[in-house]
Amino acid sequence: MTTKSQVTAGTRVYLLNSLISPHVALLIPQLKGLSNVGGGPRKKIDQSNFDSGAYDEYQGGRAAPPETSGELVLDLTNTGHQSTKALFEAGAAGTIGLIPFIVCESDDSTAPVVSNGILTGAVTASPKHWKGSGFYGYCYIADLSAKGADNDVWRADFKLQVTGKTTWFAKGVIATTTY
Repeated sequence: MTTKSQVTAGTRVYLLNSLISPHVALLIPQLKGLSNVGGGPRKKIDQSNFDSGAYDEYQGGRAAPPETSGELVLDLTNTGHQSTKALFEAGAAGTIGLIPFIVCESDDSTAPVVSNGILTGAVTASPKHWKGSGFYGYCYIADLSAKGADNDVWRADFKLQVTGKTTWFAKGVIATTTY
């Protein structure tokens, strides 16, 4: 029997940096831990009442939107890391709203593409298909808790709350699946 597995080393998370023009895909560097990527369990709504006949009745509910959490470790002498810190702080302060994001799996190292303010995975020219696998959608910065700085190293815990639909894409095909 074969067990399906997935390599997480090499997975990259990008956010659309709308603080600069033209907007660019900003690789979130130096992630130290990233949990609950992808989705939450489908919740059940308890609809039990006095007429339920001595047992609980449940109805399917909406899937809980995923809240991804992790830790940033940034070298503030690096301009890319400074951009990441500024974007996360602006998002946490509510200065910017929804942020397009993309999670690129380790099956390709090509950076995502920004076209008309939309962040998507890279595709080949002909025949057209995805160069790698991953998913994209919109999120907002739900929490940013700075842990402090030591010399030029800044550390913070963060939470990204996914909102709306998420689109999954697989390497080698052009079709997508939206949830």
